[in-house]
Amino acid sequence: MVLSYNSRHQIDTPLQSLRAQDIHEPFEAIVVDSGQDDCAAYVRTTYPEVRVVRSERRLYPGQARNQGVAVARGRYVAFLPDDCVAQPDWLRRRVAKHREGFVAVGGAITNGTPFHPVGSAAYYLEYASVIPSTQILAEQAVPHSLSYERALFERLGPYPEDTLTGEDTLFNKRCLDAGALIGFDAGVRIAHRNHTRVHPYLRHQYEHGRGLIQCVEQYGLRSPAGPPEQSAAAAMYRMFIHYPACRWWNVLKCIARGQPRWLPGFLSLTPFIWAGLWATSVGAWVEWRSMRRAQ
Repeated sequence: MVLSYNSRHQIDTPLQSLRAQDIHEPFEAIVVDSGQDDCAAYVRTTYPEVRVVRSERRLYPGQARNQGVAVARGRYVAFLPDDCVAQPDWLRRRVAKHREGFVAVGGAITNGTPFHPVGSAAYYLEYASVIPSTQILAEQAVPHSLSYERALFERLGPYPEDTLTGEDTLFNKRCLDAGALIGFDAGVRIAHRNHTRVHPYLRHQYEHGRGLIQCVEQYGLRSPAGPPEQSAAAAMYRMFIHYPACRWWNVLKCIARGQPRWLPGFLSLTPFIWAGLWATSVGAWVEWRSMRRAQ
């Protein structure tokens, strides 16, 4: 399933990789589109095998996921970001792992912009916990890049629909709390094509900061950014010092244990990475202040 918001310029990236899957059994491809760039019409014409779910109003990620799950007919549901390329064995390996008895299966995300400093900084910052290392995948506090048995949504309910980001974190935590059996395979891989220009990179991280605080405030997600109720001074300290420091250190540890040969590259990109971290901090602070004023 691919979620699309103004994705006409890159929708071929995931859909071509789905066409190239080497699985020898039928599967359905679904695009949930809510943008204004005629992506849905393009997909219907160019990829007639793809089922298109179209919304005239913009959907947050949780809303888009839920609309796709509602129409899905297969036993398993997997999500492919609109800026990612799935390896040819991506679906086959996921299905095989599910058939071992796992109701959810976690895979890895690789760097689709390995030779670009901004793109690589974005990759390290956002996907260090899902690098291709079975050890690191299994150590995630809340697992990501999951596929699911469709029945899991019937059992646990839908994704939260009112956050800019983090809807998958909240749902996956619900899976953990319910004792869902989750398996990991570092060979299940997608390559993420990261932002390579500074402004889109920083804007993306800013939005992640806003979504983080929405998850903390509305759903009680635990984060170094702090508890829902804290003073302005405590919030500023946690969001601008404690949170980015903890996150940078956790990224460093993931890379050191999972892919130690990447350490020189990671350390050399520290200025770009910290710029992204502080953009997240700004987004978190702005959202926190906005929520305080609304109370």
